[in-house]
Amino acid sequence: MFKKIPCIYFFAILSALVVTPAQAKPQTFVASYGNDANPCGRVLPCRLLTKAMSVTDANGEVVVLDSANYEPITITQSISITAPPGIYAGIAALSVGTAGITINPGVSNVVLRGLSVNGQGGANGILMNSNGNLSIENSLISNFSDAGQHGVFVNAAASVRMVDTLIRDNNTGIQLQAGAVSDISGSKFLGNSVGILTASSSIPFTSTTVSDAIVTGGGTGIEAISSGAGNSARIQIIRSSVTNNLTGITSSASGGTAPVTLSESMVTGNAVGYSVGAGGSLVSLVNNTIADNGSNTGSLTPLPGGLQ
Repeated sequence: MFKKIPCIYFFAILSALVVTPAQAKPQTFVASYGNDANPCGRVLPCRLLTKAMSVTDANGEVVVLDSANYEPITITQSISITAPPGIYAGIAALSVGTAGITINPGVSNVVLRGLSVNGQGGANGILMNSNGNLSIENSLISNFSDAGQHGVFVNAAASVRMVDTLIRDNNTGIQLQAGAVSDISGSKFLGNSVGILTASSSIPFTSTTVSDAIVTGGGTGIEAISSGAGNSARIQIIRSSVTNNLTGITSSASGGTAPVTLSESMVTGNAVGYSVGAGGSLVSLVNNTIADNGSNTGSLTPLPGGLQ
């Protein structure tokens, strides 16, 4: 004889059987063998970064499990995207006017680690449109080589950190403007038409610190340019090498100022070592070597202890 099941137990069993939408997770995973119908876990990863980001908590992390090409993405929340050492996580910017990685306004914190962003027609490798924080670590950004293209384009008052990253064969390696403040350390800029460009036109100042970097084999190595009255495009270069470019360091200002300071660094083997235009300035501090360049243009302000 069957016994009646109390209603409370019936509803408990029913609730356990109901399939609910995926809950956001602090960490999700993608892989070449993944499927976007999966829950984006380590055992059952997703295929697309976009899908994984959609089920990741704000300030969470998406981890790439194996080497593959992944799709261009638009980031709309704070997040980290990580490819561990030894894994190739490729993102190709394919369409004209698009970016490999776009960071939308309002995003507070983004970390991009171990990624390879390649230009195949797109305008920018990484496009930063937010006033938040961006950290680019151990990555490769290359082949954005057509006129007007950028490996990294920061068009907002963002705080940007670039560490141990290779930027090569771009029209502009990284361009910072609109009040951005950046710290570039341990990175290499190879074969770019312009390696590092800091510009100011309508915001009080844009500032870049370059330390322990190599800038070589390009058109202009490092450039500061200001075009707005009362503005400033500032660059500080510390323990870095600027070599074998057409022009090593350039500073000019049609409005405002464009001060560049150089400390414990080498500027050598360039067709033009430095070019200081109207309104620009270059101050050489302690223990610099500025030698074996074809020529220099404009005035250098040396301070005691430098080797010019």
